[in-house]
Amino acid sequence: RLHAASSGVPESLSLQHQLQLNLMTSPLNSMTWKTLTPPPLPRAGTPVTAIDGTLVVSGGTYWQDGVKYFASRADRYDPATDTWTALPSLPGGLGDAPAIVFGGRVRIFGGGTTGPGGTTTWVLGENGWSEDAALRLPAPRRSSVAAVVGDRVFLLGGLSGNGTEFGTATATVWSARATGGWTPCAPLPGPVRFNAAIGVVGGRILLAGGCTPDGGAVRNLDDVVAYDPVADRWSELARLPFALRGAWGVPVGDRLLVLGGYSDRFLTDIFAVSGADGRVERVGDLPEGLADARFCAVGGRIYGVTGENGIKKRFPGLIMAEL
Repeated sequence: RLHAASSGVPESLSLQHQLQLNLMTSPLNSMTWKTLTPPPLPRAGTPVTAIDGTLVVSGGTYWQDGVKYFASRADRYDPATDTWTALPSLPGGLGDAPAIVFGGRVRIFGGGTTGPGGTTTWVLGENGWSEDAALRLPAPRRSSVAAVVGDRVFLLGGLSGNGTEFGTATATVWSARATGGWTPCAPLPGPVRFNAAIGVVGGRILLAGGCTPDGGAVRNLDDVVAYDPVADRWSELARLPFALRGAWGVPVGDRLLVLGGYSDRFLTDIFAVSGADGRVERVGDLPEGLADARFCAVGGRIYGVTGENGIKKRFPGLIMAEL
């Protein structure tokens, strides 16, 4: 979820950063986006992942008549036919949670509604959603991020309170195997954070940007850090051209794409971060500024869905670009 205040990026730096971006743009790698059939319900803070060549979009939040709602609806998108199909709904409304394929099934970790974050891990089976008791979280979490490396899933950062209790942000990193039992790992370096972009590149987890509590609001972050799950050790990798939160990460080869986000505005920028040397390159633009959107790579293409295109607004479309 995003908030209009406290981007942490002074306006005086914006022009300087824009000059840097212009110099770093690589026309050879620019991405052209196509509009596809939109999802049935525009939403944000949405658990989204790819499985078996399709997208699964579940839960999330939306606004109606000035009231924010938490959705329980779940849908599957099939790129082969450009169609949406309704899936069994979640047992209740749920947002601000990561979804990922782990153990061959879609799982959603934590999240919540208007209260504190949850501890439930939901798994999608043939007959709908059920609780995965073996992977119940050790403590409440929402706005965390997740990644799978080998046979382990990692859950990083997030809030333990509700979506506006920024002081409950954490630096925790937990890992588990499909059989269950979470193990604490080396905590996030630097500030506690949430709403960061994540991806696995070269066997390491890369974490880019995000935000941290600052005087009752939030301050955006510009660092990119790397986690080695074998050594259980973090290292600094790079700096983004400016601080941002609410971007999404997609691994492509030896780079992590960081798409969109929010600085002092909703961003169209797409950056590529090298997992080898930390080089950051601007490689294209989204068709409009998007934050908290979800992007997935499927069959040599990247799909973007859900998210925010303005304060209290929801992106209604589905976009695709060739990789």
